[in-house]
Amino acid sequence: MGTTKFNGISKMSYEQAKSKIKTGDLLFCSGRYLVSEMIKRLSNSEFSHVAMLVYWNEHVLVLESVEDDGIRVVPLSHYLYNYENSMEKYNGEMYIARHEVVDSPGFDKEKIKSMCGKAIDLLNRNYDKDEIAKIVARISLGIGRHSDDFEYMCSEFVDECFKQLEIELSRDPMGFIFPEHIAADPNVKPLFEVTP
Repeated sequence: MGTTKFNGISKMSYEQAKSKIKTGDLLFCSGRYLVSEMIKRLSNSEFSHVAMLVYWNEHVLVLESVEDDGIRVVPLSHYLYNYENSMEKYNGEMYIARHEVVDSPGFDKEKIKSMCGKAIDLLNRNYDKDEIAKIVARISLGIGRHSDDFEYMCSEFVDECFKQLEIELSRDPMGFIFPEHIAADPNVKPLFEVTP
């Protein structure tokens, strides 16, 4: 597997975690769904999903791109108590991390507004299903390159938002970016695993 820095970090209940989460924090998921397992295997990662968190009016919101809905916003509590309206928890582990630039004392907080504005502008854009096929072709056949379009996989969406913070996240040599690339960034620090 890829990065191991999330192994063995402390667990924290959602109620405890709420007050510790900041806008710009990252949610990494390691799902046990079929698509999640495929993504983890293809990207040599323990992570199948990455999203951005926004703390708003005592609520933690998840800004993300998902297969069925494209770019959307949902409360983090839904992941813990009612994932996809199932009345069940998300089937997998969920980790919170923070890019150290967002936490630095001299960080320009106005950039956060720009990042949130970009995320809102992208709401309802399609999930980049074609990108998954390109990634499979690249890994299995060694062909294909990433090309920018107006559809976003989860990691592409987070990358686009972080550009508003003047943070460049690494990609693979073919231009693709997976949750693993973001998790492995040396400036991304694991905080805790969040539980119900």
